[in-house]
Amino acid sequence: MRKIIIAILILMVSAIYALPQDAARSAAPYGVWNWFENCDAARLGLVVLLDGKTIYRSRFSVCRSNVPAPTAEQQKLVFHFRGGHMFQGRYRTVPTQMIDANIWQAGADPDALLLGVTFVSDRVLLNTVHVAKPGSASSSELDHGIVVKTFPLRRK
Repeated sequence: MRKIIIAILILMVSAIYALPQDAARSAAPYGVWNWFENCDAARLGLVVLLDGKTIYRSRFSVCRSNVPAPTAEQQKLVFHFRGGHMFQGRYRTVPTQMIDANIWQAGADPDALLLGVTFVSDRVLLNTVHVAKPGSASSSELDHGIVVKTFPLRRK
């Protein structure tokens, strides 16, 4: 009896591996999303809001690639804004302080682009990640009152 049960289990496992691949999975595009590529695949818009007010806007190309992503030193978005905001509930800045902001590609996968976001003055005030989805709008509240939005842009 035991031999029959083992034989049935082997047949069941073999049958699972013999099933055809999922059509959607086998048709999925290869590679991961990278930004600032010289391709004509897609463009993303990016907006950074502080207490509901836009403090930065940008747009950039994204495409799938098997080539490693550019390093933070090679490609990043840099901007500055005035302080007067509390970060992470403990780092208070004053309106006369300038906050340096950097956004860079922190990682990628077949479905998303991971954007690192850092705000710095005399110390690191915030260091986190926003997940951008090239096919749809995405919004992340990085800290109280700080929102990053990405969205696909239409071709003209």
